[in-house]
Amino acid sequence: MVLRDSTSIFYYFISMLDSPEESQQSTSCSEDENSQSQPTMSPKFEFVETPKWCYDAKKWWNLAKVIHMLGTRQQAIAFAEENCMVPKSKMCNYHKKPMSIVYTNNKTVGSFTCHKCAHACKGRAKVSRANGTWFENVKMSMPQIFYLMYAFANKWSYSMTIKENFADDKQCLSKATVCDWFKYCRETVILYQLEKQTFLGKIGGPGKVVQIDETKFSKRKYNKGQHIEGQWVLGMIEDGSEDLRLEVCPNNIKTAEVLVPLIQKHVAEGTTIYINVGEAYDSLKDHNYVLKKLTDYFPANPLCMHTQKIESQWNVVKQFFSKDLYNREYLADFIIEYLWRRHIKINKCDPFEELIKAVKHVYKH
Repeated sequence: MVLRDSTSIFYYFISMLDSPEESQQSTSCSEDENSQSQPTMSPKFEFVETPKWCYDAKKWWNLAKVIHMLGTRQQAIAFAEENCMVPKSKMCNYHKKPMSIVYTNNKTVGSFTCHKCAHACKGRAKVSRANGTWFENVKMSMPQIFYLMYAFANKWSYSMTIKENFADDKQCLSKATVCDWFKYCRETVILYQLEKQTFLGKIGGPGKVVQIDETKFSKRKYNKGQHIEGQWVLGMIEDGSEDLRLEVCPNNIKTAEVLVPLIQKHVAEGTTIYINVGEAYDSLKDHNYVLKKLTDYFPANPLCMHTQKIESQWNVVKQFFSKDLYNREYLADFIIEYLWRRHIKINKCDPFEELIKAVKHVYKH
């Protein structure tokens, strides 16, 4: 059929849209696709690697979604309950009856109240619902809390966090408040990441290769002259794996007495270890490790040995930090935060969802 004018084209497409058979086929196809594309997730939290296909970029959290879904106190409390961040019920220890929830006492998740007899409950007729949770002793509104969590998860700067604040509070955010909440989030991430590494166990093993190298995190004074004193960091990564392990050398010492225990902490015995140079690693042979130095095989290097995988990590790691952090005593904390963010980037996860997961794990109630 030939369509010669705009009117016939218009009615032709209207007739195509009104076709019942095609609409039913398209509906059934969309239902089948939706049923296949939604994986079943276990409600019990465990240290399970999240498959990349479980996350859809369209479902990731952005600022507009935070405002729409967590913009009011009721929405934020419902979200906290849905994600098991606060308890939904509590029994009165004296009357052995369920306590009711009141929201008039604080700005966060309210309190559990027993209406039987306050004197019989011995002063415990009202208990804060936030006790032992992420929201304990918080004076800030619930939307503000989730907004700061979102800002930390997406690695916003202090100035950007203050500028983009949407909460309807009378006072604007201060730099000190943002700094404190970022610190709370970082501490939670550190505890979560350390427990996760313990759960995953050591890297390497008999027949496997682990590349080891160290670098110094230092800076130049006024970006000129020689490097001033920095911090030595030890890196370990297994061939064929993305499980990177980083450790800050205690007291900034790079000797066998320091390096060997750090390697034993992360690398299983029987592992073949590739290193560039360093006499401090010679004692690894006495601890059931197979040591291969690249300098012993140059220039021919018939075994095609290299440490390029671990060496390529250093520029990426250093780009994560501002230069002012190199000589600070809490560099180890930022190292662990980097490993957490690296896992998120490699597995294409939603940073805000991963932070919620860390909070749920650390603040179990």
